[in-house]
Amino acid sequence: MKTMKFTCILLFFIILSGTKPSTAQVILSPEEAIRIGLLNNFDIRLVRQEVAEAENNLSLGNAGFLPQLDLTASQNYSVTDSKQLYLSGTENDRKGATSDALNAGVQLSWTIFDGLRMFVQYDRLREIQEKTELSFLLTVEYAVQQILSNYYNLINLNQQIRVVEKTILVDLERLKLTEDMLEIGSGSRLDLLQAQVDLNADSAMLLRLQDQVLQTKSIVNQLLARDSKTSFSVQDTFVIQSALNFDVLAQKMLAQNTSLRLTQQDERLSLLLLKEIRGRQIPSLGLNIGYNFLDQQSQSGFLLSNRSLGLTYGIQASMNLFDGFNRSREKRNAAIQIESSRIRTESVIRELENELSRNFDSYLNKMKLVAMEKQNLGAAGENLSIAGERYRLGDLSGFEFREAQRNYMTTEGRMLQVQFETKLLEMNLLQLSGELVLGYDL
Repeated sequence: MKTMKFTCILLFFIILSGTKPSTAQVILSPEEAIRIGLLNNFDIRLVRQEVAEAENNLSLGNAGFLPQLDLTASQNYSVTDSKQLYLSGTENDRKGATSDALNAGVQLSWTIFDGLRMFVQYDRLREIQEKTELSFLLTVEYAVQQILSNYYNLINLNQQIRVVEKTILVDLERLKLTEDMLEIGSGSRLDLLQAQVDLNADSAMLLRLQDQVLQTKSIVNQLLARDSKTSFSVQDTFVIQSALNFDVLAQKMLAQNTSLRLTQQDERLSLLLLKEIRGRQIPSLGLNIGYNFLDQQSQSGFLLSNRSLGLTYGIQASMNLFDGFNRSREKRNAAIQIESSRIRTESVIRELENELSRNFDSYLNKMKLVAMEKQNLGAAGENLSIAGERYRLGDLSGFEFREAQRNYMTTEGRMLQVQFETKLLEMNLLQLSGELVLGYDL
C-alpha cells in the first residue's frame, strides 16, 4: 500500500518537473517575439525583397523621361576577287584584293513628348511600389497574427497546466487519505482504486497539455525563423482590451484596412492603364543627335580610301492613324477592368463590414462570458472547498468529491479558453481596423 502511494507521488513529481521553466530559459515577451519575427520571418523577408525591387523600378529613366545614348563601333575586313570592265574599255582585274572599314559613332535619342504617357508610366510605377508595400504590410499582419495567436495559446496552455497541477495535488491528498482510512479499517479498496484512477487520468491530461506546449513552442520558433529546439518561456498572463468601440473600428477599417487598400490600388492601376491607351492617340515627338566616324581602305573599286566624320541631328514625329481597331478594343477592355475593380472594392467593403460586425458581436458576448465564468469559478471553488472538508470528515463519498473537483476543473478551463478566444477576437478586430501592427518598426 505504501509502495503505491510513493509510486504515485514520484510519478507526479516527474510529470510536474516537465512543466517548470528551466533557469536557462529566457522569458520572451510578445513585443520581442514580434521584433524577432519582423526581422527573421522568411515570408516577410521575401516580400521585403519585392518592395526593394519595386523601389528600384520607380525611376525617371524607367518611365521614359530620360534620353538614350548608344555607342557603336565596328571593324570589318574582306578579301575579294574582282573583275571590272568600264565603258571606256578599261579593265580592272584584281585577285585577293583586301579592304577594311572602321565605323564608329555615338547616337543620342530623346522622346520629348509621347502624349503624356511617360507621366502615366511614372504614376503607374509609383502605384506598383505602393501596392508592393501594402502586400508587405498584409504579410506582416498575417505573420504577427500567427505569432501572437500561438504566443497567447502558450499562456493559455500554461494556465491550464497550473489548474491540472493543483488538481493533482488534491488527487494526491485524496489518495493518501483513502490509504490511511483503509489501513485503520474505515475505508474501502474501491475508494482507493478510484482515487488512483482519477490521479492517473489527471496525470495523463497534464502530459497531453505539456505535449501541446512543446508543439506550440516549435510553431512559434518556426514563425520566428529560429531553431525548433530554441528554449524560451512566455509571460504568465495577457490583458484583454475592454474599450473597443464599433463605430471607431468601422471608420478606421474603411481608411486603413490593408486588403481594402490593395483592392483600391488595383482600381487606380486600371485607371492609369486607360490613360496610357488614350495617350497613344496623340502624336509623339523626338529628337536625335549623333556623331559618326568612318575610315575605309580598299584595293579595289573606285576609291582607295574614304574617311568621314561629322555630326547628324534631326527631329521626328510619329502618329498611328490606324491599328486595326486594336486601340479601341484595349480601351473597352480597360473600361471593363475599371468597373470590375470597383465591383471588387465594393465586395471587399461589404465582406469587411460583415466580418467586423460578426466579430465585434462575438467579442462582446465573449466579454460577458468571461465575467460570468469568473463568477462560476468562485462558486465552483467554494463548492470544492466545502466538498473537501466533508470528504475529510467522511461525510462525502469519493465519487461526489470527484464530481466537485471535476466541476471546478471544467469551470476554470472553460474560463481560460473563453479568455483566449476573446483575445483572438480582439486581435482580429485590430487587424480589420488596420491597427494590429501600428507602432512597430517595419
